Amino acid sequence: MKAKMRTFQYIFIAGLVFTLSGCALLPVEEEALKPPLVKPAKQSFEVVDVKVGSIAKQLKNGASFVSSKTQDLFFKHSGGRLQSIIVKSGDLVKQGEVIARLDPEDLENRITQQELMLERVTIFYKQAEQQNPNDAVSLRLKKIDIEVVQNELTQLNEQLEKTKLISTIDGIVTYVSDAKEGDYMGAYVTIISISDPKHIQLQSQFSSAGDLSSVTVGMKTEVIIAEKKYQGKVLQIPSSAPYTEDKDQQDKNSKILIVGVAGLPENITLGVSADIVLTLEQKKNALIIPRSALSTFLGRDFVHVLEGESRKEIDVEKGITSSTEVEITKGLKEGQKVIIK
Repeated sequence: MKAKMRTFQYIFIAGLVFTLSGCALLPVEEEALKPPLVKPAKQSFEVVDVKVGSIAKQLKNGASFVSSKTQDLFFKHSGGRLQSIIVKSGDLVKQGEVIARLDPEDLENRITQQELMLERVTIFYKQAEQQNPNDAVSLRLKKIDIEVVQNELTQLNEQLEKTKLISTIDGIVTYVSDAKEGDYMGAYVTIISISDPKHIQLQSQFSSAGDLSSVTVGMKTEVIIAEKKYQGKVLQIPSSAPYTEDKDQQDKNSKILIVGVAGLPENITLGVSADIVLTLEQKKNALIIPRSALSTFLGRDFVHVLEGESRKEIDVEKGITSSTEVEITKGLKEGQKVIIK
């Protein structure tokens, strides 16, 4: 029994030695290398210094010279089918000249017939006057016939005149309707506009009536014609435009400025183009930053300022805003560096 126990111990010890020696024969696993430390890239910002300078809010727009005396011509009494438009844009016309016609239909033939009728009753009256000079009743009846026929002839001639559109001034044709022969033309529909080239003014039409909310009559204006500058003055703004019941004209007037210009050369004529510049607000010694440095969110204005190597968000209050710059009235001081978006 003791011999068996001893044998078992020998076997256990031998197995343990073999196991330990086997582990020693396995390759030693290498320890994993730690990743190299990456130095974060340094952030770069585009910055600009807050500066002190002058700033102005300006309104700029194109303009052209138009006549201050323009007549829109139309048929007043009744409409009709267009027979012809005799003039074209750019034509010179004289006062009293026929410039368009409506189709008179059978008026001319009726006038001819009435003229013959007038001649006939007149002959009858003269015969009666020679044959019965003392027959007052007969002569009066025939005289009445003449008056009736004459009145009808006068009315027909007046109707014929209403088919003619006549120029009321000397001037240049500046608008012609694109209506064609046979088109129906209603009363008071403008067919032709004539402008007097001796009376010109500068007109500027804006895209929105809101653009003109800060403009007043008498405001000084810089006018640029062919790169040369002239002094101008606002003569008419939307609120001072002549009253009209025409809705289209009301809408047009709400977007138009009329400017008078001093010292114009003689070669300025209708249609010449110009540019106008109105200074609405201006200030000297203002704190100024680029508009691209200002951020706005939910009515809050703020900028990002570079302090050392970090950025800081600061609320600001703005003043005058130009096309490229903005005045800061609170929140910044001269020399601070603001980050441009």
